[in-house]
Amino acid sequence: MLFNFLVSSVALMGIGTAQADTGEPEAPSTASEEITVYGEAEILRRRGEVIRNLRHLGYREARRSNGRTVMVPKVPYKPTVILDDDAWMQVKRTPIRVDPPGDTNWRYLWCLPPFTITSACIQVGGQVIGRRKLNPFKEDVVRATRYEMRAWQNAVVSHAMEQRLNNELPDMLDATWTSGKPMGDDGPFLESHEARRSAMFAFWASRSCTPEGHQVREVVATFITAEVQNSSHPASSNELSEANEAQRCDDANQFDIQ
Repeated sequence: MLFNFLVSSVALMGIGTAQADTGEPEAPSTASEEITVYGEAEILRRRGEVIRNLRHLGYREARRSNGRTVMVPKVPYKPTVILDDDAWMQVKRTPIRVDPPGDTNWRYLWCLPPFTITSACIQVGGQVIGRRKLNPFKEDVVRATRYEMRAWQNAVVSHAMEQRLNNELPDMLDATWTSGKPMGDDGPFLESHEARRSAMFAFWASRSCTPEGHQVREVVATFITAEVQNSSHPASSNELSEANEAQRCDDANQFDIQ
């Protein structure tokens, strides 16, 4: 389908360039700069960099469930770190835990009768350390992962934007134009083609004046040009002119009026 090809082209041009966030000053952007489209592999790579830094601080992965990874410190007075797959991090006081000495799974035998050694199995350091002493350890975690967390978050946001531009937005536009489904699933169905065109023009004109908004406007404009204007119910010159006048963003491309 012509529109699918056009949308893919627009998305590839619209996604920003991705650079590793190392904390060093960024070099000026050039026309030859490589464009990287974020995907799931990039998200996993960025997440791995955060975990690697935490391991350097003495953390290990304790468990993973419901999209969250719990990283626990080797020493109980340091805070526990919880990583969410949506790229946010929670640093909190380490609770009382069962953690016998050693590095193998067999070490838990020390915590079973008749070999129970309570002082070696039950660690309560996180409950007795004061807030003033705990806060510096929290700050260490934040400093050690600050740039990697930001890169991970950027990868998640870019991937979500890519999915929206390539899949969700084209499907929504197609459903509105072919069946009258309201934009954003809110409101009554649009019976006439005029109402459907009006809804798409309003959606195009209402996008924010940001790089993300610009990308969405480009996809919407591409759909209108490729599908609506080549159909048996194209927009009139007056409709196109009114849409152009309603657009408030300086970087928006205007519709051609013939």
